[in-house]
Amino acid sequence: MLKTRHMRYFVAVGEELNFHRAAERLHVSQPALWRQIRDLEIEIGTPLLVRDPRGIDLTPAGRSFLEDCRDVLERIEMARLQARRVAQGQIGVLNIGFNEIAGRRREMPRILQAFRRSYPEISLQLHFLMSQMQTDALRAKELDAGIMLRHRGEKSEFQSFRLGTDGHVLALPKDHPLLGKAEIRLADLAEETLIMPNPRNNAMTYDRLVAALRRAEAAPQVAQFADNENTIMNLVDAGMGVAFLNTSVRPDLQHGIVLRPVADLDLPVDLELTWHGSNTNPALAHFIALAERLSGDEAQIASMIETGMG
Repeated sequence: MLKTRHMRYFVAVGEELNFHRAAERLHVSQPALWRQIRDLEIEIGTPLLVRDPRGIDLTPAGRSFLEDCRDVLERIEMARLQARRVAQGQIGVLNIGFNEIAGRRREMPRILQAFRRSYPEISLQLHFLMSQMQTDALRAKELDAGIMLRHRGEKSEFQSFRLGTDGHVLALPKDHPLLGKAEIRLADLAEETLIMPNPRNNAMTYDRLVAALRRAEAAPQVAQFADNENTIMNLVDAGMGVAFLNTSVRPDLQHGIVLRPVADLDLPVDLELTWHGSNTNPALAHFIALAERLSGDEAQIASMIETGMG
C-alpha cells in the first residue's frame, strides 16, 4: 500500500539523485531507503529510477511521479495546518442569531465589526430570529450563539452574559388623551385597549406585562397580538390601541405615535450573548471572549475596529 512515507522518501531521492545524500536528509540508513524505493517501484508496477555505475536518474515515469508526490505532500501539509487552525478557532464558521432589538442597538454591529477585523478567516453567518426561536435553534445546535433579550431572573439552560439593558415605554397615538397627563401609571390603562406581544413567540414578556398590570389592578382589553415592533407601531398609529415597546425602539417619521414612560413599570430586560455550554465550535470561544471584553467599552471597541487586533 502506497503511504506518504514512500512519497517523502522518493522526493528526497528524486531531488538528490543520490541515495547517500537522500538517506542523510531523511535520517535513515541507506539500505533501508533503498528497500523502500524498491518496494515503491513494485507497488507502482514500473521503474522510477535508472541505476548505473555512474549514479541514478529518473525515468519518465519517475519524473511524473516526483511532481505528483510534491503536490500531494504539499496538500497534506496544507491540510494539516488547516486542521490545526480550525482546532485553534482561527478559521471556521460561526452561526449567530439576533433579534429585532439586537439589530437596532449599537452593541451588536460594533462587536461584529471588531470580530471580523480580528478574525477575518472566520465566516459569520447571521440569522434574524426572535428570541424564542433563537433558544430553539441553540438547543438544536443550529446556532452557535444568539444575541437576544432576556428578563432578569429568568432561568436558563444556557450560558450568557449581558451586553446591554433595555426597558419598556408606552406607545400611544399622537392625539391620545393620556398624553395630557404629567405622569402615566399602569392604573391609567385600565380602560384602554392594548396591543400585546404574541405569547406564542414572546411568552415571558407577555406574562410579565400581564402580571404588572394585574398588580396595578388594571385589566385593559387586549385587542391584538403582534410579532414585531414595526407591526405594533403600525397598529398604534392606526388607532387600534396602545402598546408597550422596548426603550430602544425609535419610531420613524411615518409613525404618528408618541412614546412615554410608565412611572410604575419596572421590567428591565437584558440584551445578552447566549450560547449552549456543550458547543464545541473552537471559533465560538474567540467570539465570546472578544464580545465579553468589548461589552460596554466603547473606546476599546473603536480601537479594535481600527486596528483589527484581537
